[in-house]
Amino acid sequence: MEIVIFSFTKKASQLSTTLNHKLNKEAFEFITNLNCKNKNENNLIYNITSYTPKKYIINDTLTELPSSLQNTVQQYFKSENVLIFISACGIAVRSIAPFVKNKTTDPCVLVIDELGQFVISLLSGHIGCGNDFTKKIAKLINAAPIISTATDLNNKFSVDVFARKNNLFINNMNIAKDISASILNDVEVGLFADYNIELNGNIPTELTLINKQECKVKTTDNFPITTLEYGFTISAFINCNVFIHTLNLIPRQVVIGIGCKRNTSPQLLSAFVKKTLDKYNISSKAVAAITSIDIKKNEKAIIELSKEYNCPFVTYSADTLRNVAGQFSHSDFVANVTGVDNVCERATMCYSKAEELFLPKTKGDGVTIALSFLKMNICF
Repeated sequence: MEIVIFSFTKKASQLSTTLNHKLNKEAFEFITNLNCKNKNENNLIYNITSYTPKKYIINDTLTELPSSLQNTVQQYFKSENVLIFISACGIAVRSIAPFVKNKTTDPCVLVIDELGQFVISLLSGHIGCGNDFTKKIAKLINAAPIISTATDLNNKFSVDVFARKNNLFINNMNIAKDISASILNDVEVGLFADYNIELNGNIPTELTLINKQECKVKTTDNFPITTLEYGFTISAFINCNVFIHTLNLIPRQVVIGIGCKRNTSPQLLSAFVKKTLDKYNISSKAVAAITSIDIKKNEKAIIELSKEYNCPFVTYSADTLRNVAGQFSHSDFVANVTGVDNVCERATMCYSKAEELFLPKTKGDGVTIALSFLKMNICF
């Protein structure tokens, strides 16, 4: 994560120095207290760089601004970064304009006037954490935060902020916009929480919770089962279309356990996993981890698969897998080779700590996989 500050005048460079010091002093608490996509709880890494013209460099916290501002902005224009312009809004807008794509990938961009009176959330206020950063930085320098997003101004529930805070993938930004518009216009919006999802906190008054007992989602059909026009589901299943217009918020809760022959083809393994997920209508975005036995820790096919799904590959010793509680299928052959009677089922359950397997061992082309679901606590 990079926090990049751009300043272009003497006063702005002085404010940049002040802000750099304050951020470095309070950065760990500052960032970890933000519920945003930039946060990695296990390995928080950040760097603060302050660019200014050479003639305004007065200390070692400032770095000379390269000759091409646009190229420098392009270098840092990544979703995990924070760009701060201490300048007129026009400078910031012209600098970022060629690189703005959509709210799911754009970084948050803030603008601060050179007197430090106002901090403006310019881009990616919700998903990019721009509004949160604006409030935090305004507090650090005793400035007024300027936030223009409608749900914030009207103190209404924001589905994209909710998704960001709970690390849920938004499958359709157009429907997300329609849901926000419905909420702002006081139109009833539904909410459905699916398999192994627990809701914590007070559900906003703008939302109507659909009771699981009254509303059974069928994983093989694809049709609305309520009369509400708009709503969102929290589900790993891509066809969990409970409402006439359904937004799917996808949690990372699926754990894949894998056993395979040595030197299994990466293409073969990838195709088999995809086929299995598709069969059960499970989104690829729902995969949280891939697991196996430690003798497979260097298996190229599984390593490549974890990269494909952008998730950790976790292995366990035979002793650890043997001690996993539960009823699992038994193979003498697997026991003789690995030291444990079943790899895929035990590995997925070892990681997820689930009460039951979602999918017991399934075989194909020298590969076995099993699926379980993490229990997710979703907070309002």
